[in-house]
Amino acid sequence: MEMANCPRCRKVFPRLREPICDACVKEEEELFNKVKAFLEENPSSTVLKICDETGASHKRITQWVRDGRLELQKAELQCRQCGKDIASGTYCKDCFDKINQQIGDMFSDKAKDEALEGKKGGATMHTRDRR
Repeated sequence: MEMANCPRCRKVFPRLREPICDACVKEEEELFNKVKAFLEENPSSTVLKICDETGASHKRITQWVRDGRLELQKAELQCRQCGKDIASGTYCKDCFDKINQQIGDMFSDKAKDEALEGKKGGATMHTRDRR
């Protein structure tokens, strides 16, 4: 079992899944639930208003939005690829689709290269006739 220092409270804890200790995970979830409840009552709030009313940091709220845990009604984030305004995630739909296409093409090209390699006399298997 790996032991680590919690980056938030500096306590030593057994690191299983989370990068922070159980107490900080619980605190984080309580804050998230507070923000979520606030947004259910005030759906058109800006990030700054959410920060003021809940005590959550701008960075934390932005991370929850980028992780897809929260979605804002107003687009207050920018796509990391093109800079277009987005309400959740990291990339706008167009850039997300474009990146997925590029990844698909990359794997497709690799599969074609491997198939050609096999046809060009790569490693082959032969059987020996039995007598």
